[in-house]
Amino acid sequence: MTVSKLFILIGSIALVLTVLRYLFQGYKKVILSYLQNFVGTLFIFSGFVKAVDPMGTSIKMHEYFEAMHIEFFNPISTPLTVAMLVAELTLGVALLAGYKPKITTSLLLLLNVFFLLLTGYTYLSGYEPNNAFFFVSITAFALICFGAIIEHGRARLWTLVAGFLIVVVTLFLMRYTTRLFTHPFDITKMKVTDCGCFGDFIKLKPWETFYKDVVLTIMAFILAIRYRYVKPSVNAITRDSLTYIVLVGSFFFCLYNFVWNEPVIDFRPYAIGSDLNLNRTVLRPEKKDMIFVYKNKKSGDVQDFKMSEVCDANCVVVKHSDDWEFVVRRDSIIDEGIPARITNLFIHDADGNEVTDSLLNDPNYTLMVVAPHLDDTHVAAFTDKLNPLAMACDKAHIKFYAVSADEAENFRHKNQTAYPFYMADETPLKTMMRSNPGLMLLKNGIVINKWHYKHLPTFEQLNEMYFSKK
Repeated sequence: MTVSKLFILIGSIALVLTVLRYLFQGYKKVILSYLQNFVGTLFIFSGFVKAVDPMGTSIKMHEYFEAMHIEFFNPISTPLTVAMLVAELTLGVALLAGYKPKITTSLLLLLNVFFLLLTGYTYLSGYEPNNAFFFVSITAFALICFGAIIEHGRARLWTLVAGFLIVVVTLFLMRYTTRLFTHPFDITKMKVTDCGCFGDFIKLKPWETFYKDVVLTIMAFILAIRYRYVKPSVNAITRDSLTYIVLVGSFFFCLYNFVWNEPVIDFRPYAIGSDLNLNRTVLRPEKKDMIFVYKNKKSGDVQDFKMSEVCDANCVVVKHSDDWEFVVRRDSIIDEGIPARITNLFIHDADGNEVTDSLLNDPNYTLMVVAPHLDDTHVAAFTDKLNPLAMACDKAHIKFYAVSADEAENFRHKNQTAYPFYMADETPLKTMMRSNPGLMLLKNGIVINKWHYKHLPTFEQLNEMYFSKK
């Protein structure tokens, strides 16, 4: 699904809800009702597709923290992620139900401003934020938080307006000046190219994310200043019960999808049924043209020229004319193509030889233990479950091996893991499995099944389900 199709779907759902409310409740402020339904539905969808894989969002938060040089938040990225996802789901449901409109709309605006500043920074990253960026961001947050708790209507309105105007000014400065950053914008220095707004379900380009959040922030702002007209869509008992059930239920749903099991819905390129060899293949190459930027020495005008306009038949760059001075060369994308979904999976043996292709092209069943880091893995899963399973597989001539980002020799001797350990980068390993360790059953590069370390199968179970049927 594309982002345009998604928004058409969300918009259609919001329209149906608005019409039903008008017909059955006679609510005549249809524009405000539509905004209420649109924002609420989108928040529920956005929260859900990330809540099925909280660890994926937590990893994405690491990218943001590193890009903004606040890596000290990394140790608490997972709790922050769970809190954010619970807030998204709960506020979306609360808005649809009409639960406490003042606090709900204020918190929604605050969350939207947070997303907008984050994606605004991401979109225009290539900069490095200075103290002024953090000052205006914190000021905007403080004003909106203060506006959420003020009882006096006029004071609350102007506080929210002031916070919103600071956000607008911040975005203007980010776009047209370098006052909030230490150097001019350079697209090649962007450190976060995918916002993670919809998890692995849909990948948005930075500018798509930014403009999406601009529109949503405007919607949330209208709802916040007009909260008195955000009316309940259900009775008090239903809306209170529904809001609290979602608050508690979404918390445990997040935990289920990484603490107790693998994601219940898997959008990753390593999902069950995926062909890893196909996902590592570029389906259509990218096409691009080199653009040469020249400055006219007389007029000072800057102009772009295609490669054919400045190169001779032997592809040697020549001066366009004596009146032009070369400035810079950049690439212009003609066709983005269809890139490989997996670009960073390279598995090596103890001698440094790459064995990715040989492992993923084995026509027989193979079992891969995925343990990104051995210093924080669940050792009992190896000693109690994986080691006995490996011994049984060895007797049945089923290939069994482990892959980690760490050197494993000491770990193997200490925990009696009598099977080979290969090495790979932690990023693809963390994408493969959200548990450490996890177990993956492969055949000719196709993911047959995956297991969280808390639900590891026995050899007898695997034999009954797979091995005896080959």
